[in-house]
Amino acid sequence: MRQKPDRLKVYEFLYNRLPFSDNETKEYEAMQRMEKLEEKFEHHLMKINTTNMRIHWHAEVLIDRQAEIVNVLIVTDYCYYLFILQDLEGEHYINPFNILCSSTHEAVLDLNRSRRIFEMFRDQLIDAGTYQRPVILKYVLMNDAFQLKGKRSDIFLEEQNLPYYLKAIEHSAVIRKKNHRPAST
Repeated sequence: MRQKPDRLKVYEFLYNRLPFSDNETKEYEAMQRMEKLEEKFEHHLMKINTTNMRIHWHAEVLIDRQAEIVNVLIVTDYCYYLFILQDLEGEHYINPFNILCSSTHEAVLDLNRSRRIFEMFRDQLIDAGTYQRPVILKYVLMNDAFQLKGKRSDIFLEEQNLPYYLKAIEHSAVIRKKNHRPAST
């Protein structure tokens, strides 16, 4: 299903053959972490029937001149699902400025940027005709040691709930509406 990114393949080939700069080492380690998260997500995805879905892996988008990663895009006839995988652990909370912070009050994730990602995809994924499929964005928390205190957010999906969420996507992907059939792309 999923292909390993070419850049990661190159890093793996060159590792221990050439000296890496500090930035290259950090990028290589980050790519390895993302690869492990995507493997875990793929493991959950393999448990459902994906014949009525199109799955795109690892899209990098520019928002306000900064790169953002959407790890998985699932497209059904009725919806676009964007999944951003995170490996956060420990206690976190959402401050009044909509920023996810650690228990040490350090900013971890700007949830305002997720709105920009959502809007960018919504603007670019306009379907032919008059029917517009909804776009749903979820941060998938792939670490059981993550805890969210205080205000909850529906933008987060914990790994333990991922199988149920994917199963719901599987069921909705086969629903046929009586008087409506979206244009296939």
